[in-house]
Amino acid sequence: MGELDRSELIEYFIAEAEDYVNTLAGGIQKLGSSQQDNAQVEELFRAAHTLKGAAAIVKFNTIRNISHKMEDVLEELKDKKLIPTQSVLDLLNYLLDNVKDLIQNIAEGKPENTSIESKVMSKTDEMLSKALASQSILPASAQESEPIPAPVVTATASAALPVSPYAQNAAEDGRWGKRKEDSEFFTGNFIKYDVRKIEEMLNLIGEITIMKNYLIQKTKSTETIADEIFFSGRRLLKEVTSFAEKYAYSLPTNIKYVDPLLSEFGELEFDRYDELNLFSRKLQEITNDINEALASLTDFFDSFDMEVKQIGNMLTMLRYDITEMRMLEIGRLFQRFVRPVKDLAGDSGKNIDLKIIGSDTKIDKIIFEKLFEPLMHIIRNAVAHGIETTEERISKGKPEQGTLTLSARRDGSSVMIEIVDDGRGIDREKLFREAVSRKLLSTDDILSDEEKMSLIFVPGLSTSATADMVSGRGMGMSAVSSKISDLSGTIEINTSDKGTIFKIRIPSTLAITNAMIFLAANMEFLITANVIEEVIQIEPTSDMIDTDASTINYRGKTIQAKYFSDLFGISKSSADTSTKFAIVCNISDKKVAIIVDKVLAQEETIIKPMNEFLSGLYIYSGATISGDGTVRFVVNPARVFEAQAAPVEFQQKAVEKPETGIILVVDDSLSIRKYASSFLEQRNFTVLTASNGLEALNILQENDSIDLLMTDLEMPVMHGYELMAKVKENPRLKHLPIIVLTSRSADKHKDKAISAGASDFLVKPFDENTLSDILRKHFQLTV
Repeated sequence: MGELDRSELIEYFIAEAEDYVNTLAGGIQKLGSSQQDNAQVEELFRAAHTLKGAAAIVKFNTIRNISHKMEDVLEELKDKKLIPTQSVLDLLNYLLDNVKDLIQNIAEGKPENTSIESKVMSKTDEMLSKALASQSILPASAQESEPIPAPVVTATASAALPVSPYAQNAAEDGRWGKRKEDSEFFTGNFIKYDVRKIEEMLNLIGEITIMKNYLIQKTKSTETIADEIFFSGRRLLKEVTSFAEKYAYSLPTNIKYVDPLLSEFGELEFDRYDELNLFSRKLQEITNDINEALASLTDFFDSFDMEVKQIGNMLTMLRYDITEMRMLEIGRLFQRFVRPVKDLAGDSGKNIDLKIIGSDTKIDKIIFEKLFEPLMHIIRNAVAHGIETTEERISKGKPEQGTLTLSARRDGSSVMIEIVDDGRGIDREKLFREAVSRKLLSTDDILSDEEKMSLIFVPGLSTSATADMVSGRGMGMSAVSSKISDLSGTIEINTSDKGTIFKIRIPSTLAITNAMIFLAANMEFLITANVIEEVIQIEPTSDMIDTDASTINYRGKTIQAKYFSDLFGISKSSADTSTKFAIVCNISDKKVAIIVDKVLAQEETIIKPMNEFLSGLYIYSGATISGDGTVRFVVNPARVFEAQAAPVEFQQKAVEKPETGIILVVDDSLSIRKYASSFLEQRNFTVLTASNGLEALNILQENDSIDLLMTDLEMPVMHGYELMAKVKENPRLKHLPIIVLTSRSADKHKDKAISAGASDFLVKPFDENTLSDILRKHFQLTV
């Protein structure tokens, strides 16, 4: 098992430390200008306490010790043993500025400056002694009165600013000059965003995209109506014009004048019109007006269509900008494999050089987090099965040192990841023999090289004779295929005796996806475009598809096929002679075809995950909403063919899933939550997190499957003791095991925690072996 990536933990620590330093800087300033407020001092104390714990996790002991000293001073203020005089504020600022210097050096890539600790501690003790001495001689009434405010000095050309003890100390240390709060701090030009806000913006873009699709659909419907009206208008105009030309100057024998006053005029003295003449003219004029209105309506829809397209372009730009905020360089992920590869190679007695290419390629944070496990499986297999020992490589004429390459590149809207080793390759014939020996196939089955290679993804099938910590359980590649498929990705394998290449194509982001809409069993479904190889039209007379519709002839090769309507128990009728479509998809290094009734269109859409209520619909990876509000399911092709993972139908052996547990980690420090989560997730636990007791209590009330609670004691909103009391009062939760994780090591804290219901007590930074022993006590762990 690889070690945690300390550089990643340091990044979390720096981001978190900036918040706590800002809280301390602002709070200390307020202490000197207002009446002492216990809540305000409590907030400063909690910030120093959490900063100390976070520093301890990443083993920055100097920052931890100075923060601890600051915590001691604030505790004296909290207990009203000190009042915030100027000397006390100078002391707090002195400690804080030293912490700032240390963190800034770390942010710049420098090691922690441990040499200043003794000097800082000595100076702190001296300043604290003076502060205590000055307050001890004050009258009792003065100690209980309002704190002495910081002096207000107006700087003029001749004014001499009073030099505080902090200023003297800073000058002695060579640190005097531009203060930290006047310069950029830690992150430079970076701006931090709350991930929840980004998720809200992405969800909003998804809703706008749905509305855009709705407008486009409505536009098409209205355009059809406009065309019909326009056609009817032209037809009416033609008829009226013809009628008017025929009767415009004809006079019936029994003429009836419209205006009796005109009766005195003769036929050639005044144009005379009867009611029929006037009606035809008015009808003609009205029809011309309708025609003009329809022309204007047509212009409007032309303009409206362009505006909708502009909205689409702006959405695309907005989506790109926002998703970029959530994108991470994949090199950060690749770096997490450096130490595991070194350790695995050492354990296997192999000499392996790991190369990383394209580390600046960016992928979605969600994909980034879910890629580690499948890539780790492939890398372990490459080390255990692929790359040979030094002796074997020399005998084959290969370089003594094996090479494992991780590369990534952007390919349109997708990212192509390649894991390449120069080892012995994958033995397809051995895979086939293993499948035969397990009665998954028979010796009479004739398989192509591609079909034999696809056997590597069959659950329970392994070519390793023994199982160890690295490989041999036969679940690795099956899990890889499933997890890549869940990310709407594809995997392809090319192998020879010169080495093996795993090509993984995944979307760069899951925010908004291109998908193809198809019709089957009179229902609309979607398949993400990145898994589609080609769409083929199949005529009724075509011989591409066999009689039982289990295979089709695709570009000279026979590939698996399945009527999608068969999944609903709707068999193909022999009387059905309509044209069908085969959607050829690339899954698990082989091609398959889903036969559907009709391919409708392609559109951008947002895919929502299946909730718990719909989790039984296994063949779908999510759902989306059409422009008219209809829910459409997103088909996962790999799951459609999962029961036929091998080219010949067989029964898979049931594989027992390892027992797992769900642990809720409660701590107000992001660094500690991240560290504990990584530690537990590497041991196959599902981890939920909360930043305070109240948030944890809400999670416990909504989730009845949590197996263990790990909590800090000192937190905002609701502290750990109160949380434990609430848990033990609840009949459903009272038997829940509780581990206390705190920086308070005194017996009184431990005794109170145990009496409050804690099962175990750990002091930060916790020892990993000790925590592993505690987990074994509560869970049946084998590793």
